[in-house]
Amino acid sequence: MTLAKEIDNSLVAKASSFIPRLRERAKETEEIRRIPEATMKELKDAGLFKLLRPKRYGGLQTNMRTYADCIVEISRGCASTGWIVALCAIRELMVAESFAEKTHLEIFGENEEDVLFAGVYEPRKCIVKKVDGGYLVEEGFWMFCSGSLHATWGYFGMAITDENGKLVDQALMTLPFAELDIMDDWYTMGLKGTGSNSVKMTNVFIPDHRVVSFSEVLKGNFNSSHLRDITLYNTALFPSLILSLGLPGLGLVKAALDFFQEFLPNRKASHIGVEYLKDATSTHLLLADAAMKIDTASMHYYRVVDELDSWAESGKHMERHARVRTLADIGYANQMCKEALDILMLASGSGYVYEGHPLQRVFRDFMTLYSHRSLSPTITKENYGRVLAGLESNALRY
Repeated sequence: MTLAKEIDNSLVAKASSFIPRLRERAKETEEIRRIPEATMKELKDAGLFKLLRPKRYGGLQTNMRTYADCIVEISRGCASTGWIVALCAIRELMVAESFAEKTHLEIFGENEEDVLFAGVYEPRKCIVKKVDGGYLVEEGFWMFCSGSLHATWGYFGMAITDENGKLVDQALMTLPFAELDIMDDWYTMGLKGTGSNSVKMTNVFIPDHRVVSFSEVLKGNFNSSHLRDITLYNTALFPSLILSLGLPGLGLVKAALDFFQEFLPNRKASHIGVEYLKDATSTHLLLADAAMKIDTASMHYYRVVDELDSWAESGKHMERHARVRTLADIGYANQMCKEALDILMLASGSGYVYEGHPLQRVFRDFMTLYSHRSLSPTITKENYGRVLAGLESNALRY
């Protein structure tokens, strides 16, 4: 076994070791609507936020396989925590690929250990104008900024228009999080601990070197010339971003299966001809169906992971057709997770309706994740089907 593989295995083992304490803290995480500071410190100490950060900035510079393995394991312990690690870590890849060395030195130069990213690329409102040396964001508003309560730097999307208001490009900017206002509006059914509050900025100046063309980045025209010789930073960005949204769901349904099997040996049965639920044929069929759907979801997610790593290793940017297919894989995997969870909820009976039951939290967290439009099984399959039919994808980004 190579040293790199040993390190990767060690990171996944660290992520797995968090499961018991994350489950113990899941209730607290929901109640305080953020990740507990004790958990944040432990995750930082383990290096799990820096899986995709360049080594020159104190990162681990692993690959998408190691990243995926770690996210799934953490999410088995707590979905909100898995979501935050998934998104904060994938932002390291985004920032590494998107910006030039000058920006990286500005971000990581003072205290690289404290850097943590949060951001949203789709604004609900953004009034911006070009000024000398950069851009002035007169008014900006972005919803669903996961990790907002922990971040030190942010990235946000904005539209670049000409003097007539016509869209010229979609840009990505980065700035210290202290320059934003965080709205306390993340009151939700699930993923309560993610702190995915809305953020706004008013009359904030963004220098030119901290603004890049997002559309060019998505095509693989990265500004990070100083990282071009590193395999990881050839990874196709948009499929990676969408993958980061889906992987916690795989961890969640694996947690649901864990809980179901844990409770099963002592569950009494009613009206089905056996004393214990574990002896019922219906239980066997439902459990097998759920497990196989989880396996199917895993195979689709990891096909995406391996494709991303393989294209990155080739030195070529992932082709458009392949990118569209990866998004279909992610949407299909999301649907398989949903169907597996439906089966497990049905098989578990009505006990989960009581507050505090672990399957209820899994259900609420998963449905919050499942509804994310970027993970839509319908939209992602439609776009893949269009490409298979010789048409252009309807997706604006991929």
